[in-house]
Amino acid sequence: MSKLKDLLAAIDDEDESPENEIEVFADSVKQALELASKDLGVEISSLDYDILVKGTKGVLGMGRQPYRVLVRQLKVEHEDKYGDLEELDQKLSRTVETDIEFKHVEKTQEGKFKVRVTRTGIWLTVTPASPGRKAVESADIQNRLLAMRVTNADLRKIEKEVRSPSSKPVKVGDWIPNPEYDGSLTVEVSEDEMKVFVHFVPPRFSGSHLEVDDVVSALKRAGVLSGIQEQRIRDYLDQMDYSRPLLAAEGMPPRHGKDAFVDYKVRVNKNNVSFSEDEKGQVDFKNLDLLENVVVGQILAVKVPAQQGIPGRSIANRILPARSGKDTPFRYGKGTILSEDGTELSAEINGQVVFLNGKISVEPVYVVKGDVSLETGNVVFLGSVVIGGNVQDNFVVKAAGNIEVKGSVGKAFLEAEGDIIVRQGMMGREEAKIESTGGSVYANFIQSCHVYAEKDVIASEGILHSHVDAVNRVLCHGKRARVVGGVIRAGDEVNASVIGADSFTKTEVRVGINPKVLQQISDMENVKKQVEEDLEKLNKDITTLNSQKLVSGGKLPPDKLEMLQKLTQQKEKGQTRVEELKMELEELKEYLGMLEQKGKVCAEKVVYPGVEIYIKDKRFAAKDPYNHIKFSLEGGEIKLSEYEKPEISEEVSRIARIRKRR
Repeated sequence: MSKLKDLLAAIDDEDESPENEIEVFADSVKQALELASKDLGVEISSLDYDILVKGTKGVLGMGRQPYRVLVRQLKVEHEDKYGDLEELDQKLSRTVETDIEFKHVEKTQEGKFKVRVTRTGIWLTVTPASPGRKAVESADIQNRLLAMRVTNADLRKIEKEVRSPSSKPVKVGDWIPNPEYDGSLTVEVSEDEMKVFVHFVPPRFSGSHLEVDDVVSALKRAGVLSGIQEQRIRDYLDQMDYSRPLLAAEGMPPRHGKDAFVDYKVRVNKNNVSFSEDEKGQVDFKNLDLLENVVVGQILAVKVPAQQGIPGRSIANRILPARSGKDTPFRYGKGTILSEDGTELSAEINGQVVFLNGKISVEPVYVVKGDVSLETGNVVFLGSVVIGGNVQDNFVVKAAGNIEVKGSVGKAFLEAEGDIIVRQGMMGREEAKIESTGGSVYANFIQSCHVYAEKDVIASEGILHSHVDAVNRVLCHGKRARVVGGVIRAGDEVNASVIGADSFTKTEVRVGINPKVLQQISDMENVKKQVEEDLEKLNKDITTLNSQKLVSGGKLPPDKLEMLQKLTQQKEKGQTRVEELKMELEELKEYLGMLEQKGKVCAEKVVYPGVEIYIKDKRFAAKDPYNHIKFSLEGGEIKLSEYEKPEISEEVSRIARIRKRR
């Protein structure tokens, strides 16, 4: 920061107290916060408070005691309000300036002239030449007049204008009517009556050019009553270039009103995340602010009403109706309050914003101070869950909102409709199952787990020997981040620092297909395989019974005959089921073939041998190390190109900047 900027900022720091606080007496805490917000001139969300004296309602108004609340304004970072002074300070302290010399460059041109014959006379316009360039001569003009068969021009006026060109039209003669030589026009009106084109036939010899009034009169005779562009007509006629038609009139199209929409004042879209590393290469997971917490009275969303349409007008002065914008419902859930006019939604309670199926609500947060263990039992909650410790083996945590675990997760089962955040890591020992049915999964590391996310799976330090499915992306970046072993599947992208290991550990990476569809195909193939194995056993049993029947002269005991009939029926059902499964698998594979070719696998550092990459139905087996590489599908084949960083949303970039300033 510049010295001037530092000095002014230091003065501000001396003037400002560490925090502003006032004592408020009110009937409730909510009322106290509202009064303090108005007095301090800040939003309720930037206030903190302590209840000094808890109020009581009394009995029939007797003995009522108001709340006594100490309200303080949360300390905020200094805005860079002196940012513009930094440039000024640099200019004032600069010792060497680079002089930039601006020179006026004049355009050079030869002299020009133009002769225009109208009903008002013969008009000559002469443009002077630049110094050193050829000027217009009288002979040039006389030759032009001769070619035009103009014989009544005043040569003295021509000589005078040639000697002192004014660049303005000068009358050098009277117009002599020659109707057979005059210019003409035709008017073309578009079918929708929104545009009118005029096509000109230029005059011949000494025939007169059309004037603005001539064109306007022709337009009106053609039924044009609105939108006539007189200045455009004047400019066109002045150029005397009739090679293109003139758009002489335009109607005003109707302006349809914009639909109503909801402007959310809190974050409802958290598709992307970035990691910030410290000097030791460790990822800071504490300040990502993945959960959106709000306080009582905070504005959550504002509904912007639909706009009225503005009617248009055709060139025939016909009114064109405009469509007004459509209204949109203001969907909200529990924990919120809608204003009387239906335009503002605010928080009714302190809690966490949950945005599901287009509906915003505020859910209270269930906090487990320690581990999820025998003391707590399984946790099933209709809001969000925050666990201060670990989730021990064989326990279940289910939440309708988000799940945040500040410790680690063992061989447990976690399921949430929102995001799942594990601040440390997951050690699943092949039995842990982590599933987000509507959000993303974030963890420091994932080892020997089954993980599914409807959006992204993001691990800062590594994914080891796990089965990970993400509808959108799987990201693994950090100082020691790597994806080793197991099966990693993502609809759009797998992006990691390192994929595989130098020990050639088998690692399967699949992209380009929704993992749900892949799992469905896998399940159907397993069912088909099982049915075919059952059919094989049935065939052996049926063959044995038929052999016994043949040996016994075509007869079997009643029990074995009944068994043969049952086995035959089961075989028919099994064969029908196999055919159905084949058809369903073919349909799914045809569907996959119709999908857009997308999906990519990126490794910032290296992809080791032993890694198998699948993009849709194409396979690439890495037999050598590949550094700083990207695998994508182009023209039905897997293409190798330079590494591509994962895209980071503007919202995540903003959070990263705030965290850096802090």
